[in-house]
Amino acid sequence: MNDLFEKIINHAIANKTSDIHLLLKQQCTISFRQQGDLVLYDTLEYKQGIKLINYIRFKSNIDINYQLKPQTGHLNYQYDNNVYYLRVSSLPGKDIDSIVIRILNNHRKLSLEELTIFKDVKTFLAQIVTLNSGLFIVSGATGSGKSTTLYTLLDTINQKYHKNIVTLEDPIEIKKSYCLQIQINEKLGITYNNSLKQILRHDPDIIMIGEIRDEQTARLAITCALTGHLVLTTIHSSNCLTTIRRLLNLGILKIDIEDVLIGVMSQKMLYHKNKHTPLVLPEYLDRSKINDFFNNQAVDYLTFKDNAKILLENNMVNYQQVAGIFYE
Repeated sequence: MNDLFEKIINHAIANKTSDIHLLLKQQCTISFRQQGDLVLYDTLEYKQGIKLINYIRFKSNIDINYQLKPQTGHLNYQYDNNVYYLRVSSLPGKDIDSIVIRILNNHRKLSLEELTIFKDVKTFLAQIVTLNSGLFIVSGATGSGKSTTLYTLLDTINQKYHKNIVTLEDPIEIKKSYCLQIQINEKLGITYNNSLKQILRHDPDIIMIGEIRDEQTARLAITCALTGHLVLTTIHSSNCLTTIRRLLNLGILKIDIEDVLIGVMSQKMLYHKNKHTPLVLPEYLDRSKINDFFNNQAVDYLTFKDNAKILLENNMVNYQQVAGIFYE
């Protein structure tokens, strides 16, 4: 079974797959998430599918005795002299078993210049990394490149400035030798709350929080920013304005958001229609636009629709790729 497992993982990594989906019904289908699309890789007989899924659970330290319970596991995997972090999500349903493997560290290192084609976005991000305090949020859906953007900002800060960088992640997606990375592990008592106390004692300049998932992590990000640190984080939301509204819905006070939020960038992942390379479609709000939103409940800024039109005019995407954006 190990040979089959390695064959699947090796093929996935070699073909720049972000996620591997295994779905067990009457048979087991294996699909790869590539360039945003779910592509069928192989189909296994039911018995072989059960063996493979349970083997993956075993390898990733998921408790097989609680198969009906949603669980998350992980393992390190070496391929072509590189170590990849595999995050395994087990989510069984009625008469269905499902596992998704997220392949982490499978990212090409980018500079700010390479991150986006939009000059105003490059200028905006270049300003963010010069700041000493405040909260900056990158938002988007799963697979939109939020983590890549965040790590690119950290790389830029490390290259240009001598800063003490500490990250709090669940899990650590890309290992960086220049900063202290803390991985949340509630079983071992490493939680967001008690880690915050230790982080602040380490005299950090920059704090990266992997994701705002709930009220607790939202308050953690706000607290770190209010204490005079530059905080970089991500959140799942559809655009810049819904990012701010989500903070409010999580119970964060409007006055605190106004005090610390220095910028929001939301992004979608597209692919160049000819080169088939990743193409980030962004929209952003700087501090002045955020103030406009709070003061006037409306703001004029370049949205996804505006930037999608620019990509179309420059013949970088086809209409089918961005059609849904114009109807949002």
